[in-house]
Amino acid sequence: MSIELDSATITGRLGSAASPERAVLRFHKPSLPLRIFFRVRQFVRGVVAHVEPAEMLTVADLLPKPALVRFCQMPLDAQRHSLNVLYALQKDGHNHPDLAAAALLHDVGKVASEAAGVHLNPWLRTPLVLAAALAPERIQRWAMDDPQAGWRYVIHVHLAHPHIGAAWAAEDGCSPLTCWLIEHHQDEQPNPPDARSARLLSLLQWADSRN
Repeated sequence: MSIELDSATITGRLGSAASPERAVLRFHKPSLPLRIFFRVRQFVRGVVAHVEPAEMLTVADLLPKPALVRFCQMPLDAQRHSLNVLYALQKDGHNHPDLAAAALLHDVGKVASEAAGVHLNPWLRTPLVLAAALAPERIQRWAMDDPQAGWRYVIHVHLAHPHIGAAWAAEDGCSPLTCWLIEHHQDEQPNPPDARSARLLSLLQWADSRN
């Protein structure tokens, strides 16, 4: 992860106790081979995924009740991935409640594929991720926002899940910041409203890319 600090921080004018919200972090996506490695590893983890009951209690403490219900609708491997993203952030000392909620719900929009009768399991999701990385323009052409379109709708859900998930999170009572983080968690050039949002988004993208 690459970190860029504003000029005041660099010159030390903010002092050693400067708020991290004054720092702007810019996440740089890993190289394609590294991204493929992470996705293959995620696939293997997804196939053998399990979630402990105690972990669900952790989720219940971090999400509004409607969002908890939504989390439980996610397939097991997606729950495992989201928890791993959360744990990566917590291990690094990042415990902002809106960031934690976004970590748990950033992929919840993928549940929308159920409208086409398709379950986005690891066997389907991993090829979609790799295809989007290798041939993004072709994937965009195949996508169709119509549940009757079958696999083409599934591609649409895969591409649009940040926006779908953000809309659901708003319906479920999550904070505006959590919704913003979910909506932009795959953006390479986001336009954050402030330095804090930029910092939290960069952290979410970093943890997501490595899990």
